[in-house]
Parts: sequence; structure tokens; C-alpha cells
Amino acid sequence: MMYLFDCTIDPGDLTLPQAHQAMQIHMCCTVDNCLVRRRARQILVDTGQMVLAQDAVP
Repeated sequence: MMYLFDCTIDPGDLTLPQAHQAMQIHMCCTVDNCLVRRRARQILVDTGQMVLAQDAVP
């Protein structure tokens, strides 16, 4: 699961536990700069685990 630590590599499909873990690992990152956080957030949104604010970056 080392791919979760590199912000520059899109990890591809993640399970829900992996998406949660990725969000914790990349807590200080933004979705603008971190492919892992962007992917994890999208998975959490798609599965209804997270709801974005209206002004959130897509």
C-alpha cells in the first residue's frame, strides 16, 4: 500500500477503508495538489460517505 504515500501518483480504485486511510495520511494536502487525496475524496463522495460543501472545489 506504499502508493498511498506519494501525492504525485493516482492510486486508482480504493476500497472504503483505503480511502479513509488516504484521507488521514494526506490530511495536510489539498485536492488541487494531491492525486491521492483527490481520488480518496471522490470515492467517499461517490459512496455517500462524505458530502461536499456547495463551495468545495470539484
